[in-house]
Amino acid sequence: MPQLVNTIRKKTTLLLLLITTITALNFTRQPVSPAGNVEEYYLDEMKEFHNKLIEFEKKITNLSSLKILQQAFLSIRGNFKKMAVLTDFYNPFETKLLNGPALKWVEDDNPDVIFEPHGLQVIEEILFKSKNTPDYNLLKKEVQGMLSVAEVFLKEKNLDYKFRDELVFEALHSGIIRLTTLGISGFDSPIAQNSIAEAKSTLESIQTLHSFYKKKLYGNSVAEYDKVNDLLSGSIKYLSANTSFNSFDRLTFIKNYISPIFTALVETRIANNLLPEGDRTSVNPKATTLFDSNTFNINAFSPTARYRPTTERIELGRKLFYDPILSATGKRSCATCHKPELAFTDGLKTALAVDEENYLLRNTPTLWNSALQKRQFYDSRVTVLENQLSDVIHNQEEMKGSLIQSVTTLKSDSTYNKLFTIAYSGEYEKITQYTIANAVSSYMRSLISFNSNFDKYMRGDESKLNAVEKKGFNLFMGKAKCATCHFVPLFNGLAPPFFIESESEVLGVPATSDKKNPVLDTDKGKLLFTKSSIHSHSFKTPTLRNIALTAPYMHNGVYNTLEEVMEFYNNGGGAGLKIAPENQTLPPDKLKLSKKEISSIIAFMKTLTDTSGKW
Repeated sequence: MPQLVNTIRKKTTLLLLLITTITALNFTRQPVSPAGNVEEYYLDEMKEFHNKLIEFEKKITNLSSLKILQQAFLSIRGNFKKMAVLTDFYNPFETKLLNGPALKWVEDDNPDVIFEPHGLQVIEEILFKSKNTPDYNLLKKEVQGMLSVAEVFLKEKNLDYKFRDELVFEALHSGIIRLTTLGISGFDSPIAQNSIAEAKSTLESIQTLHSFYKKKLYGNSVAEYDKVNDLLSGSIKYLSANTSFNSFDRLTFIKNYISPIFTALVETRIANNLLPEGDRTSVNPKATTLFDSNTFNINAFSPTARYRPTTERIELGRKLFYDPILSATGKRSCATCHKPELAFTDGLKTALAVDEENYLLRNTPTLWNSALQKRQFYDSRVTVLENQLSDVIHNQEEMKGSLIQSVTTLKSDSTYNKLFTIAYSGEYEKITQYTIANAVSSYMRSLISFNSNFDKYMRGDESKLNAVEKKGFNLFMGKAKCATCHFVPLFNGLAPPFFIESESEVLGVPATSDKKNPVLDTDKGKLLFTKSSIHSHSFKTPTLRNIALTAPYMHNGVYNTLEEVMEFYNNGGGAGLKIAPENQTLPPDKLKLSKKEISSIIAFMKTLTDTSGKW
């Protein structure tokens, strides 16, 4: 009994202590942390988004006019963009259900499951693609689906832990990248062309979120906080004064307004130790702009530290690259088809086979920046450079070789024995199939090209672009819609803001350049790898860097000039030729670009030439 009494007394004492503490907390005003402010802001915007969807659903039920629905929709999109600064970073899959492209899609690791498009861009097509009475039932279905997603967001727990300082600033960093690469290009609003207004909403959200950290991160450094805040205010003001999608000066906006914000936020992250550890992000968190020579972290594109290039491995790989020792015939090297003077292409429509009589199915792509992508080959069948090398060596039409045999051959060479011993001192076996593939891949990882006239201009040398080239960039990023597939700054299909997924597109490319009797090219592309029907005739989006040196163009080399390529796109791709497959992802609408505008775009693309790296 005494023991029980003591236990009760202890519990009573603890309970009284707890009550006293709670009471004291109720009468003591606690400061709200930045995480708390972020959570409150996030939930308020999400509730507003949810409420606007409910009101939108009522308008649909009441069969409101097209104009009323369009106005309500644009208001919803503005609200969405404010919360998307956080959801795009923290919940990319769920956000895609709210604002993904109006195209069927699959996940790379599960291509058998095809997802139907849903969300704002589907609704935009219904409301803005024609002036006809909208499909009210379909609209209602889409809104109800979005309401379900929003309700999942609203029920999420432990948001205070989720909104840690370093992650919020990573989200802001990501938001600036997304705004630069996708937000002002029309990627999210391809038909309504509401991108400039939405960019303003994005920056307003970033400004609000940044303000929560004024005291914690800047303390007495008011000038540093004001610097970032003033940059954001200036950018918002610029967007308010320049609202036309087609005439918007994206080059000026990015260079003079967004890049300084990017730099200031990076400096804040560095000063407050808010950077991610290691090499996990594709974008180097210390890069001061999106157009620095070190913007991309090459190590993030390698599986593990074991694969990373060293000076010794690069030099060994270079020697192997130009040596026909890896081919069965002893006559063909990697450089046979990847000629440095042609930006590592071969100038042929499609590559010459190893028998030197027949030709391969596809055009030879450039190797510049080829390491800065997550998929290799036009059909995206390989994710690691080493596997790409192995595929080429063993291909009976390309090299007809054998890495197993190459191991024996290289071991008998005293020079290579020495080089492999130095380059792979940490490996138990110095010359193996892996070390051969890794050496060549290390050389490819060194082929980085970010010193073109365009890059130099973006880094401050305003003499590097003329008026025509500047006009071309603005068309590229806007009216011509080039940047909705060729994402800056890589100008390939590696999708921002995370740069971890290489996209493919169905363009409807013809088999020949015959315009009178065009026929769809028979190559099924990515379908041959994934077996997913939506990938029929789908090909990885290649880089446009060094495009002036890599003719002929397209996966089958069907076009000899950039003028021909631009005409193809200007007319809606395969749809314009009336040969498009049902799953064409390129918008079928004509771009209505004039010859002068096309000429300006080509002039801009030529400013992406840079083979100054060591090769």
